[in-house]
Amino acid sequence: MTRALTFAEDLCLLLQDDALGDLHPLEGRTLVFGLATAALLELAQHDRIDTDLANLQLVAPTPLGDPITDPALALIAGNSETHPPKYWIRRIGLQLGPQILDAARDRLCERGILERDPGDHFFLAPAVAHAKRYPGVEGDSAEEVRVRLMRILFNEEIPQPWEADLIGLAAACRVFEKVLSPRDLDRVGARIEAVQSLNLLCRAGRIAIDEDLEASRSAPQQQFKPIPKVPGLPLLGNALGMTGDLNDFLTKLHRRHGPIFRIRVPGRRVVVLAGQEANSFVLRHARTHLRANREFSEFCRAMETDRAMISMDGADHVRLRRVAQAGYSRAVIERDIDQAIEIARHHVTSWPVGPRLRAFETMQRIVTEQVGVLATGLSPRDYIDDLKYYLDTLFFAIRRDRPRFMYAHRMPRVRGRIRQLCREVIELHDPDLRKGCPHDVIDAFLELHRQDPQFLPETDLMSAVVGPYIAAVDTVAGTLGFAILRLLSEPEYLEILRAEADALFANGMPNAKDVRALANTHAFVTESLRCYPTTPAMVRTVCNGFEFQGHWVPAGTSLMVATTVVHKDPEYYPDPDRFEIERHLPPRMESKPKGAFAPFGLGPHTCLGGAFGQVQMATVIATMLRYGEFERDPAPEDGAIRATGYPSYRPHRKVGFRLVRRRNEGQSRGAAEPEAKP
Repeated sequence: MTRALTFAEDLCLLLQDDALGDLHPLEGRTLVFGLATAALLELAQHDRIDTDLANLQLVAPTPLGDPITDPALALIAGNSETHPPKYWIRRIGLQLGPQILDAARDRLCERGILERDPGDHFFLAPAVAHAKRYPGVEGDSAEEVRVRLMRILFNEEIPQPWEADLIGLAAACRVFEKVLSPRDLDRVGARIEAVQSLNLLCRAGRIAIDEDLEASRSAPQQQFKPIPKVPGLPLLGNALGMTGDLNDFLTKLHRRHGPIFRIRVPGRRVVVLAGQEANSFVLRHARTHLRANREFSEFCRAMETDRAMISMDGADHVRLRRVAQAGYSRAVIERDIDQAIEIARHHVTSWPVGPRLRAFETMQRIVTEQVGVLATGLSPRDYIDDLKYYLDTLFFAIRRDRPRFMYAHRMPRVRGRIRQLCREVIELHDPDLRKGCPHDVIDAFLELHRQDPQFLPETDLMSAVVGPYIAAVDTVAGTLGFAILRLLSEPEYLEILRAEADALFANGMPNAKDVRALANTHAFVTESLRCYPTTPAMVRTVCNGFEFQGHWVPAGTSLMVATTVVHKDPEYYPDPDRFEIERHLPPRMESKPKGAFAPFGLGPHTCLGGAFGQVQMATVIATMLRYGEFERDPAPEDGAIRATGYPSYRPHRKVGFRLVRRRNEGQSRGAAEPEAKP
């Protein structure tokens, strides 16, 4: 039987837990040592190394052309001394373990065996989950690895040599303790024990893992460095700095204090993780160390719901995300791109020539209607003012920095209006009325409610139904407001994007492929997201204490992860304060490194609608430039954009733009209307 996958890929699949969208957690450094052992098994099978318990010898330094194994081979080839396998398992695991994991999962996704969602959850592809076979693989080796190994263990079939090695690797990593019940483990334990000792590398891996776990359990309490405290004002602490440009404030603190520091706001102390180190931690460890529920308890209270997607964790959160994922995807807006453009065109052509239009509020009306029509089937035009107040109240609830009576006095009436909106949306999604209609996110939530009313009861439906509107009212509208104001301060980019918009509409109503081809417009949106992130940080509670950069962060700590501080890191973005769309075009592509671009959050709670929002912003910008000429109002002297951070980061209500001339389809700029008087 020929092998279909590498040992590292098989190990990932053995540990895959679809309920969590992740691997079964392993204690300590077991996973990275296991992946290192997998890489060495692969190199041994391809005659690149030879080994006994005392020494590991390099046989041939020729790379295999495999990103999973070649870095390990290069590490061995670059060392002139001979070491035992245990040494290399430790060194490769500590230096390359996360890299091996990423390479293995990336290739499993490329093969169509795993699927990845925007929050870096991984799931078996439906065909694999149901058929228990791998696509594009012939013969017996196409059989799903867990099924194959269970048959060997329970039916006492004779394993192929590499299957015996895989059993030894899994046993060394204690995989069977995760995937088998204690009763089943007792039944096959003797057979696992007999098979696992056959390969010297697997034995070395087991020794390395056992010794590391024993050392970590018996080690004396480490002396951790104190977390730096940021000086603040009496009573207020650092609250004033957090009411403006939060990303700028946190970036300055990061440069001054490093990747971890403690701030104080009225009523509580918060530990902040910032920079690439923080983002890497979230990508690797958020699922096991951080929880959202406590930080969003007031949010749920304000919504009168027991839980919302933003406040959930673990398997329940993953389940609800999977239900909602398709309804928030890029495919939704691309499917109805003509509607998205027509809604934007209707708004733009209805604006009067001359008067100032508030940037944030004007964008709110466009994008909220787009999201309402495309994602829920209902225009919320009559409810936009209610949605705006409702969301601002929810933000105040999250911040917890002022008494409830100061911000929620209108909430009972507004909440009634939002309930009415939700009732209208739900009535519109009666199954009898939806025949022949595309399945949207509301259909998905209501179907889940009918199938499992205990998991998604009526009391939680309101938060699910209003979710798409909330995302549009703040995040997309805020970024788009900043993008428009910045564009009107960049004459060179304005001309480039206007030419791209005219080309987009040259042959009539554009399609999704045409919109995807707006390279400069998409790059402008990406640079706007880098420079003006409306969600610059995530708030969480530490559920399991952890070490970070030599500091101990105990369980129960209120934590803020400043995910977009990296946007101003010159290591990733040279001259980071300069607005430059070329960063996101070939060959530079500066936002590509993992964790270097995080405007929609990171980890399990990454915004599902990020790609939807980016397409949405590009279509609005292109439509505005096609149908009008604009200028900032008031005109700034230095191009700066006045912003506010309260209750969320957005353009200040006193800054905006005005329509100077109308432009119509088929007209050149010379045929535009006369300029309006200031």
